[in-house]
Amino acid sequence: MRKWKDLNKNEKMLISFVIILLIGIAIKWKEVKTGFFQGLDNYTEQSEK
Repeated sequence: MRKWKDLNKNEKMLISFVIILLIGIAIKWKEVKTGFFQGLDNYTEQSEK
């Protein structure tokens, strides 16, 4: 793995974005989990006609 100073600007931005995204998910985990399962239920429940 390359050192931080050897990475180009796009790679640094991508790594920073992923870290920020993971922190955001960790902070709001309950909301993320319930939203995920609600969204999944829309596609897994059998619709009544």
